[in-house]
Amino acid sequence: MQGSGGKAQFVVSLFTRRRYDAAMLRARLCVLAASSAILAGSALSQQPPVATGSVSGHVVCADTQRPARFAIVTLIAVPKEAAASPDLSKQTPAQQAATALAVFGNAKLVQTQTDVDGAYSAEGVNTGDYYVFASVPGYVQPTNLVQAALDAGDDLHKSIPGVPQVHISANHASLADFSAERGAAISGHARWDDGSPVSRAVVTLLPAAGKKKDLPPEFAMLAMTSVTGGGGLLAFTDDLGQYRISGLSPGDLIVQATLNTRSNLSMQGGGMNLKNAMASAQTLTVFAPDAFHQKDAKPITLHAAEERTDADLVFNLNGLQTITGTIASAEDHHRINSGSLKLEDVNDKQFTRTGGVGPDGSFSLTFVPAGTYTLTVSEAGDEVPSSKKSPGLALFAQTDTLRSYEDASKTVVVTDSAPSSQDLELTPAKTVKQAPDLNQMLATPPLSM
Repeated sequence: MQGSGGKAQFVVSLFTRRRYDAAMLRARLCVLAASSAILAGSALSQQPPVATGSVSGHVVCADTQRPARFAIVTLIAVPKEAAASPDLSKQTPAQQAATALAVFGNAKLVQTQTDVDGAYSAEGVNTGDYYVFASVPGYVQPTNLVQAALDAGDDLHKSIPGVPQVHISANHASLADFSAERGAAISGHARWDDGSPVSRAVVTLLPAAGKKKDLPPEFAMLAMTSVTGGGGLLAFTDDLGQYRISGLSPGDLIVQATLNTRSNLSMQGGGMNLKNAMASAQTLTVFAPDAFHQKDAKPITLHAAEERTDADLVFNLNGLQTITGTIASAEDHHRINSGSLKLEDVNDKQFTRTGGVGPDGSFSLTFVPAGTYTLTVSEAGDEVPSSKKSPGLALFAQTDTLRSYEDASKTVVVTDSAPSSQDLELTPAKTVKQAPDLNQMLATPPLSM
Protein backbone atom coordinates (compact mmCIF):
# COMPACT_ATOMS: atom_id res chain seq x y z
CA MET A 1 0.00 0.00 0.00
CA GLN A 2 1.38 3.42 -0.90
CA GLY A 3 0.12 6.99 -0.45
CA SER A 4 -0.33 8.81 2.84
CA GLY A 5 -4.07 9.27 2.40
CA GLY A 6 -4.77 5.65 1.47
CA LYS A 7 -6.69 4.66 4.56
CA ALA A 8 -9.01 7.64 4.53
CA GLN A 9 -9.58 7.24 0.80
CA PHE A 10 -10.48 3.57 1.01
CA VAL A 11 -12.90 3.64 3.91
CA VAL A 12 -14.89 6.50 2.42
CA SER A 13 -14.92 4.80 -0.98
CA LEU A 14 -16.30 1.52 0.25
CA PHE A 15 -19.25 3.15 1.95
CA THR A 16 -20.05 5.89 -0.50
CA ARG A 17 -20.50 3.39 -3.31
CA ARG A 18 -23.30 1.51 -1.55
CA ARG A 19 -27.04 2.19 -1.62
CA TYR A 20 -26.82 4.77 1.18
CA ASP A 21 -28.53 3.14 4.14
CA ALA A 22 -27.27 5.99 6.35
CA ALA A 23 -24.60 6.94 3.84
CA MET A 24 -23.82 10.50 4.91
CA LEU A 25 -23.24 9.63 8.54
CA ARG A 26 -21.41 6.42 7.82
CA ALA A 27 -19.06 8.16 5.43
CA ARG A 28 -18.17 10.73 8.10
CA LEU A 29 -17.69 8.01 10.70
CA CYS A 30 -15.45 5.97 8.45
CA VAL A 31 -13.26 9.01 7.81
CA LEU A 32 -12.79 9.25 11.58
CA ALA A 33 -12.06 5.54 11.77
CA ALA A 34 -9.53 5.86 8.97
CA SER A 35 -7.79 8.72 10.78
CA SER A 36 -7.39 6.47 13.80
CA ALA A 37 -6.05 3.70 11.57
CA ILE A 38 -3.42 6.07 10.17
CA LEU A 39 -2.27 6.97 13.67
CA ALA A 40 -2.30 3.38 14.84
CA GLY A 41 -0.33 2.18 11.82
CA SER A 42 2.39 4.84 12.05
CA ALA A 43 4.80 2.44 13.75
CA LEU A 44 4.59 -0.51 11.39
CA SER A 45 6.96 -3.41 11.87
CA GLN A 46 9.86 -3.72 9.43
CA GLN A 47 8.94 -5.63 6.29
CA PRO A 48 11.49 -7.61 4.27
CA PRO A 49 12.65 -5.84 1.07
CA VAL A 50 10.69 -6.60 -2.08
CA ALA A 51 11.53 -6.19 -5.76
CA THR A 52 10.28 -2.91 -7.21
CA GLY A 53 10.31 -0.96 -10.44
CA SER A 54 8.97 2.35 -11.73
CA VAL A 55 6.46 3.65 -14.24
CA SER A 56 6.09 7.01 -15.96
CA GLY A 57 4.16 8.56 -18.80
CA HIS A 58 1.88 11.37 -19.98
CA VAL A 59 -1.88 11.89 -19.74
CA VAL A 60 -3.64 14.03 -22.36
CA CYS A 61 -7.26 15.13 -22.77
CA ALA A 62 -8.61 13.33 -25.84
CA ASP A 63 -10.87 16.16 -27.01
CA THR A 64 -8.26 18.94 -26.80
CA GLN A 65 -4.99 16.98 -27.05
CA ARG A 66 -3.68 19.15 -24.25
CA PRO A 67 -1.98 17.82 -21.12
CA ALA A 68 -4.16 16.74 -18.23
CA ARG A 69 -2.65 18.94 -15.55
CA PHE A 70 -2.52 17.72 -11.95
CA ALA A 71 -4.65 14.69 -12.75
CA ILE A 72 -4.68 11.86 -10.22
CA VAL A 73 -3.05 8.73 -11.66
CA THR A 74 -3.89 5.47 -9.90
CA LEU A 75 -2.26 2.07 -10.38
CA ILE A 76 -4.22 -0.95 -9.16
CA ALA A 77 -2.80 -4.45 -9.40
CA VAL A 78 -4.64 -6.55 -11.97
CA PRO A 79 -6.37 -9.21 -9.85
CA LYS A 80 -5.57 -12.81 -10.66
CA GLU A 81 -9.27 -13.44 -10.21
CA ALA A 82 -11.67 -10.63 -9.32
CA ALA A 83 -13.37 -11.40 -6.01
CA ALA A 84 -17.06 -10.84 -5.37
CA SER A 85 -17.91 -7.72 -3.42
CA PRO A 86 -19.26 -8.36 0.09
CA ASP A 87 -22.97 -7.64 0.50
CA LEU A 88 -22.94 -4.83 3.07
CA SER A 89 -26.76 -4.66 3.10
CA LYS A 90 -26.80 -7.96 5.00
CA GLN A 91 -24.21 -6.89 7.55
CA THR A 92 -24.59 -5.06 10.84
CA PRO A 93 -22.85 -1.68 11.22
CA ALA A 94 -20.01 -3.27 13.21
CA GLN A 95 -19.57 -5.96 10.55
CA GLN A 96 -19.56 -3.30 7.81
CA ALA A 97 -16.75 -1.42 9.53
CA ALA A 98 -14.81 -4.67 10.00
CA THR A 99 -15.27 -5.51 6.31
CA ALA A 100 -13.99 -2.08 5.30
CA LEU A 101 -10.84 -2.49 7.38
CA ALA A 102 -10.27 -6.04 6.12
CA VAL A 103 -10.57 -5.00 2.46
CA PHE A 104 -8.23 -2.09 3.06
CA GLY A 105 -5.60 -4.40 4.55
CA ASN A 106 -5.42 -6.27 1.23
CA ALA A 107 -5.46 -3.21 -1.04
CA LYS A 108 -2.79 -2.96 -3.75
CA LEU A 109 -2.72 0.61 -4.98
CA VAL A 110 -0.20 3.27 -5.99
CA GLN A 111 -1.28 6.85 -6.57
CA THR A 112 0.55 9.87 -7.95
CA GLN A 113 -0.26 13.07 -9.83
CA THR A 114 0.63 14.66 -13.17
CA ASP A 115 2.50 17.94 -13.48
CA VAL A 116 1.76 20.98 -15.67
CA ASP A 117 2.87 19.01 -18.75
CA GLY A 118 0.63 16.04 -17.93
CA ALA A 119 3.66 13.93 -16.99
CA TYR A 120 3.66 11.52 -14.04
CA SER A 121 6.01 9.02 -12.45
CA ALA A 122 5.79 6.47 -9.64
CA GLU A 123 8.85 4.91 -8.02
CA GLY A 124 9.18 1.84 -5.84
CA VAL A 125 6.21 0.00 -7.33
CA ASN A 126 6.04 -3.69 -6.49
CA THR A 127 6.48 -5.97 -9.49
CA GLY A 128 3.42 -7.24 -11.35
CA ASP A 129 0.70 -6.17 -13.77
CA TYR A 130 -1.31 -2.99 -13.08
CA TYR A 131 -4.27 -1.13 -14.49
CA VAL A 132 -3.51 2.57 -14.94
CA PHE A 133 -6.36 5.04 -14.36
CA ALA A 134 -6.47 8.82 -14.64
CA SER A 135 -8.97 10.95 -12.78
CA VAL A 136 -9.41 14.32 -14.55
CA PRO A 137 -12.25 16.73 -13.66
CA GLY A 138 -14.94 16.53 -16.35
CA TYR A 139 -13.56 13.38 -17.96
CA VAL A 140 -14.86 9.83 -17.59
CA GLN A 141 -13.88 8.73 -14.10
CA PRO A 142 -12.07 5.46 -13.26
CA THR A 143 -15.00 4.11 -11.25
CA ASN A 144 -17.34 4.58 -14.19
CA LEU A 145 -14.97 2.76 -16.54
CA VAL A 146 -14.82 -0.25 -14.22
CA GLN A 147 -18.56 -0.08 -13.55
CA ALA A 148 -19.35 -0.09 -17.28
CA ALA A 149 -17.11 -3.14 -17.79
CA LEU A 150 -18.70 -4.89 -14.81
CA ASP A 151 -22.23 -4.23 -16.04
CA ALA A 152 -21.28 -5.45 -19.52
CA GLY A 153 -20.06 -8.74 -18.09
CA ASP A 154 -16.37 -8.21 -18.89
CA ASP A 155 -13.74 -10.24 -17.05
CA LEU A 156 -12.04 -7.70 -14.78
CA HIS A 157 -8.95 -9.82 -14.23
CA LYS A 158 -8.21 -9.93 -17.96
CA SER A 159 -8.88 -6.47 -19.40
CA ILE A 160 -11.07 -3.38 -18.98
CA PRO A 161 -12.04 -1.50 -22.16
CA GLY A 162 -10.35 1.90 -22.32
CA VAL A 163 -7.98 1.19 -19.42
CA PRO A 164 -4.29 0.55 -20.19
CA GLN A 165 -2.20 -2.07 -18.42
CA VAL A 166 1.48 -1.85 -17.53
CA HIS A 167 3.89 -4.54 -16.38
CA ILE A 168 6.33 -3.56 -13.61
CA SER A 169 9.63 -5.46 -13.59
CA ALA A 170 12.31 -5.31 -10.92
CA ASN A 171 14.75 -2.41 -11.40
CA HIS A 172 13.09 -1.50 -14.68
CA ALA A 173 11.39 1.74 -15.84
CA SER A 174 8.07 1.11 -17.60
CA LEU A 175 6.14 3.56 -19.78
CA ALA A 176 2.37 4.12 -19.94
CA ASP A 177 0.95 7.05 -21.94
CA PHE A 178 -2.80 7.38 -22.29
CA SER A 179 -5.67 9.83 -22.83
CA ALA A 180 -8.80 10.78 -20.91
CA GLU A 181 -12.19 10.92 -22.65
CA ARG A 182 -14.59 13.80 -22.00
CA GLY A 183 -17.49 12.63 -19.83
CA ALA A 184 -21.15 13.56 -19.64
CA ALA A 185 -22.61 15.62 -16.78
CA ILE A 186 -25.96 15.81 -15.04
CA SER A 187 -27.30 18.53 -12.73
CA GLY A 188 -30.49 19.76 -11.13
CA HIS A 189 -32.16 20.85 -7.88
CA ALA A 190 -33.51 18.99 -4.85
CA ARG A 191 -36.50 20.66 -3.18
CA TRP A 192 -39.01 19.97 -0.42
CA ASP A 193 -42.70 19.81 -1.30
CA ASP A 194 -43.05 23.47 -0.26
CA GLY A 195 -40.41 24.54 -2.77
CA SER A 196 -37.58 25.19 -0.31
CA PRO A 197 -34.15 23.71 -1.10
CA VAL A 198 -32.91 20.40 0.28
CA SER A 199 -29.30 20.90 1.42
CA ARG A 200 -26.63 18.31 2.28
CA ALA A 201 -28.35 15.52 0.34
CA VAL A 202 -26.12 12.91 -1.31
CA VAL A 203 -26.99 12.54 -5.01
CA THR A 204 -25.96 9.35 -6.79
CA LEU A 205 -26.80 7.63 -10.07
CA LEU A 206 -28.15 4.13 -10.65
CA PRO A 207 -28.51 2.11 -13.86
CA ALA A 208 -32.09 2.14 -15.12
CA ALA A 209 -31.80 -1.50 -16.23
CA GLY A 210 -31.58 -2.88 -12.72
CA LYS A 211 -29.62 -2.97 -9.49
CA LYS A 212 -26.09 -1.61 -9.74
CA LYS A 213 -23.38 -4.19 -9.21
CA ASP A 214 -20.96 -3.35 -6.43
CA LEU A 215 -17.32 -2.99 -7.39
CA PRO A 216 -15.15 -5.98 -6.37
CA PRO A 217 -12.95 -5.24 -3.35
CA GLU A 218 -9.84 -4.90 -5.55
CA PHE A 219 -11.35 -1.79 -7.14
CA ALA A 220 -13.18 -0.33 -4.14
CA MET A 221 -10.60 2.40 -3.52
CA LEU A 222 -11.21 3.83 -7.01
CA ALA A 223 -14.45 5.31 -5.70
CA MET A 224 -12.59 7.80 -3.51
CA THR A 225 -10.31 8.64 -6.44
CA SER A 226 -13.42 9.72 -8.34
CA VAL A 227 -14.58 11.88 -5.43
CA THR A 228 -11.24 13.66 -5.00
CA GLY A 229 -10.32 13.71 -8.67
CA GLY A 230 -13.27 15.29 -10.41
CA GLY A 231 -16.65 13.73 -9.68
CA GLY A 232 -18.36 10.91 -11.50
CA LEU A 233 -19.56 9.20 -8.34
CA LEU A 234 -21.73 11.49 -6.24
CA ALA A 235 -22.51 15.09 -5.36
CA PHE A 236 -23.83 16.97 -2.33
CA THR A 237 -26.61 19.52 -2.72
CA ASP A 238 -25.60 23.02 -1.69
CA ASP A 239 -27.56 25.66 0.23
CA LEU A 240 -29.71 26.25 -2.88
CA GLY A 241 -30.40 22.56 -3.34
CA GLN A 242 -28.21 22.42 -6.46
CA TYR A 243 -25.97 19.52 -7.46
CA ARG A 244 -23.85 18.49 -10.43
CA ILE A 245 -22.10 15.21 -11.27
CA SER A 246 -19.59 15.06 -14.11
CA GLY A 247 -17.24 12.54 -15.68
CA LEU A 248 -20.06 10.13 -16.54
CA SER A 249 -20.31 7.33 -19.06
CA PRO A 250 -23.36 7.37 -21.39
CA GLY A 251 -26.40 5.26 -20.53
CA ASP A 252 -29.89 5.18 -19.04
CA LEU A 253 -29.70 6.38 -15.44
CA ILE A 254 -31.87 6.98 -12.40
CA VAL A 255 -31.09 9.92 -10.10
CA GLN A 256 -31.23 9.15 -6.39
CA ALA A 257 -30.88 11.61 -3.50
CA THR A 258 -30.41 10.55 0.12
CA LEU A 259 -30.60 12.83 3.15
CA ASN A 260 -29.34 11.94 6.61
CA THR A 261 -32.21 12.66 9.00
CA ARG A 262 -30.83 11.42 12.31
CA SER A 263 -27.37 11.32 13.86
CA ASN A 264 -26.20 10.32 17.32
CA LEU A 265 -22.48 10.70 17.93
CA SER A 266 -20.86 11.01 21.34
CA MET A 267 -17.33 10.95 22.72
CA GLN A 268 -16.86 10.15 26.37
CA GLY A 269 -13.90 8.78 28.27
CA GLY A 270 -11.64 8.99 25.23
CA GLY A 271 -13.80 6.83 22.98
CA MET A 272 -16.40 7.59 20.32
CA ASN A 273 -19.41 5.32 20.25
CA LEU A 274 -19.40 4.91 16.47
CA LYS A 275 -21.21 1.59 16.69
CA ASN A 276 -24.33 3.17 18.18
CA ALA A 277 -24.09 6.14 15.82
CA MET A 278 -23.96 3.92 12.75
CA ALA A 279 -26.80 1.72 14.01
CA SER A 280 -29.12 4.62 14.86
CA ALA A 281 -28.56 6.64 11.66
CA GLN A 282 -31.66 7.05 9.49
CA THR A 283 -31.97 8.38 5.98
CA LEU A 284 -34.64 9.60 3.57
CA THR A 285 -34.19 8.61 -0.08
CA VAL A 286 -36.06 9.80 -3.16
CA PHE A 287 -35.71 9.05 -6.88
CA ALA A 288 -36.20 11.65 -9.59
CA PRO A 289 -38.55 13.22 -10.07
CA ASP A 290 -40.51 12.50 -6.84
CA ALA A 291 -40.66 8.76 -6.03
CA PHE A 292 -39.79 6.81 -2.87
CA HIS A 293 -39.55 3.53 -4.78
CA GLN A 294 -36.90 3.00 -7.43
CA LYS A 295 -39.41 1.25 -9.68
CA ASP A 296 -41.41 4.51 -9.85
CA ALA A 297 -38.43 6.63 -10.92
CA LYS A 298 -38.21 8.24 -14.36
CA PRO A 299 -34.98 7.21 -16.14
CA ILE A 300 -32.78 9.76 -17.91
CA THR A 301 -30.90 8.89 -21.10
CA LEU A 302 -27.41 10.39 -21.03
CA HIS A 303 -25.34 10.58 -24.22
CA ALA A 304 -21.54 10.80 -24.50
CA ALA A 305 -20.19 14.17 -23.32
CA GLU A 306 -23.78 15.47 -22.92
CA GLU A 307 -24.69 18.15 -20.35
CA ARG A 308 -28.12 17.55 -18.73
CA THR A 309 -29.43 20.30 -16.43
CA ASP A 310 -33.03 19.21 -15.77
CA ALA A 311 -32.69 16.28 -13.34
CA ASP A 312 -34.69 17.73 -10.43
CA LEU A 313 -35.95 15.89 -7.35
CA VAL A 314 -38.79 16.58 -4.91
CA PHE A 315 -38.89 15.33 -1.29
CA ASN A 316 -42.65 15.06 -0.71
CA LEU A 317 -43.34 14.35 2.98
CA ASN A 318 -47.13 14.25 2.72
CA GLY A 319 -48.60 11.05 4.17
CA LEU A 320 -45.34 9.68 5.58
CA GLN A 321 -45.54 8.03 9.00
CA THR A 322 -43.25 7.06 11.90
CA ILE A 323 -43.15 3.55 13.32
CA THR A 324 -42.28 3.40 17.02
CA GLY A 325 -42.07 0.57 19.54
CA THR A 326 -39.98 -1.30 22.08
CA ILE A 327 -37.76 -4.39 22.07
CA ALA A 328 -37.94 -6.61 25.15
CA SER A 329 -37.05 -10.08 26.41
CA ALA A 330 -39.75 -12.74 26.06
CA GLU A 331 -38.39 -14.37 29.23
CA ASP A 332 -38.77 -11.62 31.83
CA HIS A 333 -40.02 -8.69 29.65
CA HIS A 334 -37.10 -6.37 30.46
CA ARG A 335 -36.07 -3.88 27.79
CA ILE A 336 -33.14 -4.88 25.55
CA ASN A 337 -30.65 -2.05 25.03
CA SER A 338 -28.92 -2.98 21.75
CA GLY A 339 -29.92 -4.21 18.31
CA SER A 340 -30.46 -3.30 14.65
CA LEU A 341 -33.81 -2.85 12.93
CA LYS A 342 -34.77 -3.14 9.29
CA LEU A 343 -38.14 -2.35 7.72
CA GLU A 344 -38.59 -3.88 4.26
CA ASP A 345 -41.48 -3.37 1.85
CA VAL A 346 -42.97 -6.80 1.06
CA ASN A 347 -43.68 -5.68 -2.52
CA ASP A 348 -40.38 -3.89 -3.12
CA LYS A 349 -37.33 -5.48 -1.48
CA GLN A 350 -35.19 -2.49 -2.43
CA PHE A 351 -37.25 -0.17 -0.21
CA THR A 352 -35.98 -0.27 3.38
CA ARG A 353 -35.75 1.82 6.51
CA THR A 354 -33.08 1.01 9.09
CA GLY A 355 -32.43 2.06 12.67
CA GLY A 356 -31.13 0.97 16.04
CA VAL A 357 -32.47 0.05 19.45
CA GLY A 358 -32.03 2.81 22.02
CA PRO A 359 -30.58 2.40 25.54
CA ASP A 360 -34.13 2.16 26.91
CA GLY A 361 -35.18 -0.48 24.38
CA SER A 362 -37.21 1.91 22.26
CA PHE A 363 -36.95 2.56 18.53
CA SER A 364 -38.46 4.73 15.83
CA LEU A 365 -38.33 4.44 12.05
CA THR A 366 -39.25 7.64 10.24
CA PHE A 367 -40.63 8.70 6.85
CA VAL A 368 -42.51 5.51 6.02
CA PRO A 369 -45.10 5.60 3.20
CA ALA A 370 -48.33 3.61 3.39
CA GLY A 371 -47.80 -0.06 2.64
CA THR A 372 -47.14 -3.52 4.07
CA TYR A 373 -43.72 -4.19 5.55
CA THR A 374 -41.63 -6.80 7.32
CA LEU A 375 -40.02 -5.45 10.49
CA THR A 376 -36.91 -7.40 11.57
CA VAL A 377 -34.74 -6.95 14.64
CA SER A 378 -31.29 -8.57 14.64
CA GLU A 379 -28.04 -8.58 16.63
CA ALA A 380 -30.04 -7.78 19.77
CA GLY A 381 -28.37 -8.08 23.14
CA ASP A 382 -28.08 -6.85 26.70
CA GLU A 383 -24.87 -4.80 26.70
CA VAL A 384 -22.74 -3.09 29.34
CA PRO A 385 -19.64 -0.88 28.96
CA SER A 386 -16.50 -2.96 28.59
CA SER A 387 -13.65 -2.78 31.08
CA LYS A 388 -11.04 -3.99 28.57
CA LYS A 389 -8.51 -1.51 27.24
CA SER A 390 -8.02 -0.91 23.55
CA PRO A 391 -4.63 -0.21 21.94
CA GLY A 392 -3.93 3.23 20.52
CA LEU A 393 -6.73 5.76 20.06
CA ALA A 394 -10.06 4.08 20.94
CA LEU A 395 -12.49 5.26 18.27
CA PHE A 396 -15.12 2.64 18.97
CA ALA A 397 -16.53 2.59 22.51
CA GLN A 398 -16.39 -1.08 23.49
CA THR A 399 -19.21 -3.02 25.11
CA ASP A 400 -19.61 -6.52 26.49
CA THR A 401 -22.69 -8.54 25.61
CA LEU A 402 -24.23 -10.27 28.63
CA ARG A 403 -26.99 -12.02 26.69
CA SER A 404 -27.84 -12.36 23.02
CA TYR A 405 -31.29 -12.83 21.48
CA GLU A 406 -32.67 -14.62 18.45
CA ASP A 407 -33.68 -12.51 15.46
CA ALA A 408 -37.40 -11.83 15.13
CA SER A 409 -39.72 -10.44 12.46
CA LYS A 410 -43.32 -9.31 12.17
CA THR A 411 -45.61 -7.88 9.51
CA VAL A 412 -46.46 -4.19 9.84
CA VAL A 413 -49.24 -2.44 7.93
CA VAL A 414 -48.84 1.34 7.61
CA THR A 415 -51.69 3.61 6.54
CA ASP A 416 -51.50 7.24 5.49
CA SER A 417 -53.73 8.39 8.32
CA ALA A 418 -52.07 7.35 11.59
CA PRO A 419 -48.61 6.47 12.97
CA SER A 420 -47.85 2.85 13.83
CA SER A 421 -46.73 1.46 17.20
CA GLN A 422 -45.06 -1.95 17.28
CA ASP A 423 -43.52 -3.97 20.13
CA LEU A 424 -41.43 -7.12 19.83
CA GLU A 425 -40.32 -9.66 22.43
CA LEU A 426 -37.27 -11.76 21.63
CA THR A 427 -36.26 -15.24 22.72
CA PRO A 428 -32.88 -15.45 24.49
CA ALA A 429 -30.22 -17.19 22.40
CA LYS A 430 -28.37 -20.25 23.68
CA THR A 431 -24.98 -18.62 23.14
CA VAL A 432 -23.67 -15.10 23.69
CA LYS A 433 -22.41 -13.31 20.58
CA GLN A 434 -19.72 -10.70 21.16
CA ALA A 435 -19.14 -7.87 18.66
CA PRO A 436 -15.73 -7.71 16.91
CA ASP A 437 -13.07 -5.54 18.56
CA LEU A 438 -12.80 -2.80 15.94
CA ASN A 439 -10.20 -0.87 17.90
CA GLN A 440 -7.91 -3.89 17.77
CA MET A 441 -8.45 -4.11 14.02
CA LEU A 442 -7.53 -0.46 13.63
CA ALA A 443 -4.32 -1.03 15.55
CA THR A 444 -3.29 -4.03 13.44
CA PRO A 445 -0.79 -3.11 10.68
CA PRO A 446 -2.21 -3.58 7.16
CA LEU A 447 -0.88 -6.24 4.85
CA SER A 448 1.90 -5.17 2.50
CA MET A 449 1.64 -5.45 -1.27
